[in-house]
Amino acid sequence: MVSRLVLLVAPQKNEDSRPERRLISDLGYHSLALAELAFTLEDLFGLEPLPPEKAMSLESVGDVTGLIAAELDGGAGHLPNDDDIQLIFDRYGVEWAPQAA
Repeated sequence: MVSRLVLLVAPQKNEDSRPERRLISDLGYHSLALAELAFTLEDLFGLEPLPPEKAMSLESVGDVTGLIAAELDGGAGHLPNDDDIQLIFDRYGVEWAPQAA
């Protein structure tokens, strides 16, 4: 689901969510889009804001999914419910299908 959110917020629309996809060069992320992604993930998963040095180390889809998994495994935040996820997808005019997440 995290990789789908990364693609959803990406400035360059793309269906390829392979972990090695680069946020900037492959998906067109820039500073504003990266901030939007961070706020979206923080809100959805109930996470504290990332320290700048950790945020600057995120270069790929896999980096983002790995970070969220590590935060949750470490006891930070929570898994979102289906309604909260759909609210995010609604913001972008996309239907979220839980079985495809």
